[in-house]
Amino acid sequence: MTQVLDHPLFTARLRLEPVTPELAQAARAGQAAFADVIGADAPAEWCASSLPLVARSISHAWGPAPAPTRAVAIHRHLGMVIGDVRFDPSLRAANEFEIGYSIAKSYRRQGYATEACTAVIDWLFEDVGAETILAGCDAKNVPSVRTLRRLGFWLDSNPGQTFWWVLTPDIRPALRA
Repeated sequence: MTQVLDHPLFTARLRLEPVTPELAQAARAGQAAFADVIGADAPAEWCASSLPLVARSISHAWGPAPAPTRAVAIHRHLGMVIGDVRFDPSLRAANEFEIGYSIAKSYRRQGYATEACTAVIDWLFEDVGAETILAGCDAKNVPSVRTLRRLGFWLDSNPGQTFWWVLTPDIRPALRA
Protein backbone atom coordinates (compact mmCIF):
# COMPACT_ATOMS: atom_id res chain seq x y z
CA MET A 1 0.00 0.00 0.00
CA THR A 2 1.20 3.49 -0.84
CA GLN A 3 1.71 5.63 2.27
CA VAL A 4 2.76 8.82 0.48
CA LEU A 5 0.87 10.79 -2.12
CA ASP A 6 3.63 10.94 -4.71
CA HIS A 7 1.51 11.61 -7.78
CA PRO A 8 -1.36 13.91 -8.75
CA LEU A 9 -4.93 12.74 -8.27
CA PHE A 10 -7.35 13.56 -11.09
CA THR A 11 -11.09 14.15 -11.07
CA ALA A 12 -13.39 15.28 -13.85
CA ARG A 13 -12.51 18.93 -13.23
CA LEU A 14 -9.50 18.94 -10.93
CA ARG A 15 -5.86 17.98 -10.63
CA LEU A 16 -4.82 17.52 -7.02
CA GLU A 17 -1.09 18.16 -6.84
CA PRO A 18 0.69 16.92 -3.69
CA VAL A 19 2.69 19.56 -1.86
CA THR A 20 6.31 18.54 -2.22
CA PRO A 21 9.29 20.23 -0.56
CA GLU A 22 9.91 22.09 -3.85
CA LEU A 23 6.32 23.36 -3.94
CA ALA A 24 6.42 24.38 -0.26
CA GLN A 25 9.66 26.28 -0.92
CA ALA A 26 8.05 28.04 -3.88
CA ALA A 27 5.10 28.98 -1.66
CA ARG A 28 7.56 30.52 0.81
CA ALA A 29 9.00 32.56 -2.07
CA GLY A 30 5.58 34.02 -2.90
CA GLN A 31 2.64 33.92 -5.28
CA ALA A 32 4.59 34.23 -8.56
CA ALA A 33 7.14 31.53 -7.67
CA PHE A 34 4.39 29.21 -6.49
CA ALA A 35 2.36 29.70 -9.70
CA ASP A 36 5.47 29.03 -11.78
CA VAL A 37 6.32 25.77 -10.00
CA ILE A 38 2.76 24.44 -9.89
CA GLY A 39 2.10 25.43 -13.50
CA ALA A 40 -1.19 27.20 -12.81
CA ASP A 41 -2.43 30.68 -11.98
CA ALA A 42 -2.55 31.23 -8.23
CA PRO A 43 -5.13 33.93 -7.55
CA ALA A 44 -4.43 36.47 -4.80
CA GLU A 45 -7.75 35.52 -3.18
CA TRP A 46 -6.54 31.96 -2.54
CA CYS A 47 -2.93 32.92 -1.84
CA ALA A 48 -3.87 35.36 0.92
CA SER A 49 -5.37 32.64 3.10
CA SER A 50 -3.79 29.39 1.93
CA LEU A 51 -0.31 30.06 0.56
CA PRO A 52 1.20 30.40 4.08
CA LEU A 53 -0.34 27.01 4.99
CA VAL A 54 1.16 25.39 1.90
CA ALA A 55 4.53 26.99 2.72
CA ARG A 56 4.47 25.52 6.24
CA SER A 57 3.06 22.13 5.24
CA ILE A 58 6.51 20.66 4.62
CA SER A 59 9.43 21.68 6.78
CA HIS A 60 12.84 20.08 7.03
CA ALA A 61 12.59 20.69 10.77
CA TRP A 62 10.26 17.65 10.82
CA GLY A 63 12.89 15.36 9.33
CA PRO A 64 14.84 14.81 6.13
CA ALA A 65 11.93 13.83 3.87
CA PRO A 66 8.50 14.64 5.33
CA ALA A 67 5.56 13.07 3.53
CA PRO A 68 3.11 15.35 1.73
CA THR A 69 -0.09 15.79 3.72
CA ARG A 70 -1.67 18.48 1.56
CA ALA A 71 -2.69 18.67 -2.07
CA VAL A 72 -3.43 21.79 -4.08
CA ALA A 73 -6.60 21.67 -6.20
CA ILE A 74 -6.10 23.03 -9.71
CA HIS A 75 -8.98 23.46 -12.14
CA ARG A 76 -7.84 21.41 -15.12
CA HIS A 77 -9.52 23.49 -17.83
CA LEU A 78 -9.00 26.94 -16.33
CA GLY A 79 -5.42 26.32 -15.19
CA MET A 80 -6.31 27.98 -11.88
CA VAL A 81 -5.61 27.04 -8.27
CA ILE A 82 -9.01 26.88 -6.60
CA GLY A 83 -8.27 25.31 -3.22
CA ASP A 84 -6.44 22.69 -1.23
CA VAL A 85 -7.07 19.56 0.83
CA ARG A 86 -5.15 18.60 3.97
CA PHE A 87 -4.91 14.96 5.12
CA ASP A 88 -2.88 14.54 8.29
CA PRO A 89 -2.27 11.29 10.14
CA SER A 90 -4.13 11.37 13.44
CA LEU A 91 -2.22 11.26 16.69
CA ARG A 92 -5.02 9.20 18.26
CA ALA A 93 -4.75 5.96 16.30
CA ALA A 94 -2.84 4.19 13.55
CA ASN A 95 -4.58 4.26 10.15
CA GLU A 96 -6.66 7.27 11.18
CA PHE A 97 -6.45 10.56 9.30
CA GLU A 98 -7.93 14.01 9.66
CA ILE A 99 -9.05 15.81 6.52
CA GLY A 100 -9.63 19.50 5.96
CA TYR A 101 -10.25 21.62 2.89
CA SER A 102 -10.39 25.16 1.65
CA ILE A 103 -11.86 26.48 -1.59
CA ALA A 104 -11.30 30.02 -2.88
CA LYS A 105 -14.38 32.13 -2.25
CA SER A 106 -15.18 32.67 -5.95
CA TYR A 107 -15.25 28.88 -6.54
CA ARG A 108 -17.43 27.86 -3.59
CA ARG A 109 -20.89 26.31 -3.92
CA GLN A 110 -19.92 24.53 -7.17
CA GLY A 111 -19.07 21.09 -5.75
CA TYR A 112 -15.29 21.51 -5.82
CA ALA A 113 -14.77 20.69 -2.11
CA THR A 114 -16.77 17.49 -2.47
CA GLU A 115 -14.94 16.55 -5.68
CA ALA A 116 -11.46 17.22 -4.27
CA CYS A 117 -12.15 15.51 -0.94
CA THR A 118 -13.69 12.47 -2.65
CA ALA A 119 -10.45 11.89 -4.56
CA VAL A 120 -8.35 12.19 -1.41
CA ILE A 121 -10.72 10.02 0.65
CA ASP A 122 -10.73 7.33 -2.04
CA TRP A 123 -6.91 7.39 -2.09
CA LEU A 124 -6.71 7.20 1.72
CA PHE A 125 -9.07 4.21 1.93
CA GLU A 126 -7.92 2.32 -1.18
CA ASP A 127 -4.17 2.98 -1.34
CA VAL A 128 -3.15 3.97 2.18
CA GLY A 129 -5.37 1.60 4.14
CA ALA A 130 -7.04 4.26 6.27
CA GLU A 131 -9.57 2.81 8.70
CA THR A 132 -11.06 6.10 9.87
CA ILE A 133 -11.12 9.65 8.55
CA LEU A 134 -12.06 12.53 10.84
CA ALA A 135 -13.14 16.06 9.96
CA GLY A 136 -13.95 19.03 12.13
CA CYS A 137 -15.87 22.15 11.29
CA ASP A 138 -17.38 25.10 13.07
CA ALA A 139 -20.95 24.35 14.09
CA LYS A 140 -22.08 27.55 12.32
CA ASN A 141 -20.40 26.64 9.01
CA VAL A 142 -23.49 25.24 7.29
CA PRO A 143 -21.84 24.85 3.84
CA SER A 144 -19.08 22.72 5.39
CA VAL A 145 -21.64 20.64 7.28
CA ARG A 146 -23.42 19.99 3.97
CA THR A 147 -20.14 19.07 2.25
CA LEU A 148 -19.21 16.59 4.98
CA ARG A 149 -22.67 15.00 4.83
CA ARG A 150 -22.41 14.69 1.03
CA LEU A 151 -19.06 12.96 1.51
CA GLY A 152 -20.72 10.41 3.81
CA PHE A 153 -19.37 11.60 7.15
CA TRP A 154 -21.38 10.95 10.29
CA LEU A 155 -21.56 13.42 13.16
CA ASP A 156 -19.44 11.95 15.95
CA SER A 157 -19.35 14.64 18.64
CA ASN A 158 -20.08 18.26 19.32
CA PRO A 159 -17.71 19.73 21.91
CA GLY A 160 -18.66 23.39 22.03
CA GLN A 161 -18.59 25.23 18.72
CA THR A 162 -16.93 22.42 16.74
CA PHE A 163 -18.68 19.49 15.10
CA TRP A 164 -16.48 16.39 14.70
CA TRP A 165 -17.33 14.00 11.90
CA VAL A 166 -16.18 10.44 11.16
CA LEU A 167 -16.03 8.32 8.01
CA THR A 168 -15.07 4.64 7.76
CA PRO A 169 -14.83 2.34 4.75
CA ASP A 170 -17.85 0.30 5.88
CA ILE A 171 -20.18 3.32 5.71
CA ARG A 172 -18.59 4.78 2.56
CA PRO A 173 -19.81 2.11 0.06
CA ALA A 174 -23.43 2.87 0.84
CA LEU A 175 -22.87 6.45 -0.28
CA ARG A 176 -20.94 5.49 -3.41
CA ALA A 177 -23.38 2.83 -4.61
